[in-house]
Amino acid sequence: ALANASKNCSNGVHLAVDAENLMTRMKKRGIEPSSYTFNSVMLAWGRSSGGLQSAQRAEALLRSMANPTIVSWTTVMNAYALADSARKVESLLNELEQQATEQNDHHLCNSIVLYNTVLHSLGRSSDDDAPTRSEALLQRLERGSSYHPKPDFISYRLVLTALEHCKHPDKALRARSVLDRFLQSMKKQNILPPLLQDNIQEAFNSVLTACAYTPSNASVHFRHEAARILVETFRDMNSYDWPGNGEDGNTKRNNGSIQESYTLFIQGCSHLLGSSPCERQVLITSAFRECCRKGLLNLVIWDKFCKFVPLEIIRSTLEDHLGYNVDHTFETV
Repeated sequence: ALANASKNCSNGVHLAVDAENLMTRMKKRGIEPSSYTFNSVMLAWGRSSGGLQSAQRAEALLRSMANPTIVSWTTVMNAYALADSARKVESLLNELEQQATEQNDHHLCNSIVLYNTVLHSLGRSSDDDAPTRSEALLQRLERGSSYHPKPDFISYRLVLTALEHCKHPDKALRARSVLDRFLQSMKKQNILPPLLQDNIQEAFNSVLTACAYTPSNASVHFRHEAARILVETFRDMNSYDWPGNGEDGNTKRNNGSIQESYTLFIQGCSHLLGSSPCERQVLITSAFRECCRKGLLNLVIWDKFCKFVPLEIIRSTLEDHLGYNVDHTFETV
């Protein structure tokens, strides 16, 4: 209860102290705390918003355990992740892997949750090279070994999230590479269609985001590559053989995520195709028409469309595609 309460209150450190004091009282009464008790106290420290000091206190408790579990290690890793200490999280993983090798007990490292915790910390990190380290860890999992787990859909999504938010000029290329490997791996995993659809949709959106927010100071080469990947990814998303398709070919995908895809595509066209206004207008108008045809138009997409195309294109699109009779008063909008 104290661990859960420390997450959403201003005095989380005090609650963590209370949790640890309660465990100390148990020891004084001859009651040996279980790993579950230790994990709960470490969780309270991790959620206490006490920064690095709280994470260090959680680690001290970990070191005092006779037989810490994977949950114990990941709890401390998450505490350091919240304190923006991704390198410490990686150090703990390396320590655990070394321990597994020395003890010839590789079950310690065969949980994908452990590695996803590290990927999560890298995605949250303010380190400039954190996305690169995230990719390297994913590739290590993809290569596989006798004791490393294979990456799951969460692993790929975490790496894509790290890439979409970074400021690297080549992030669109790298995100597309991760997406392609993600889609290939999904064919081999037994995941229920609704969950799979949501994660694939979000993965496509991550690549569109990486393209749409390619740094303005990126070289011409990387901006051209981002534009190419933006168009290809949007096209591939719309033609993708979505799991769970019905006989009519339709899916029950999340409309909010699909609308975000159209928003990102329009944003990306505007950002990356400034030197090609004709191509930009054609792509944005085509996407807008498709969005309307699918019944996905919302205020955000409409605002983007109006912002990035000339007034006469807006008028003709409404008249030709939506069937509105637009008169001269539209110019006042």
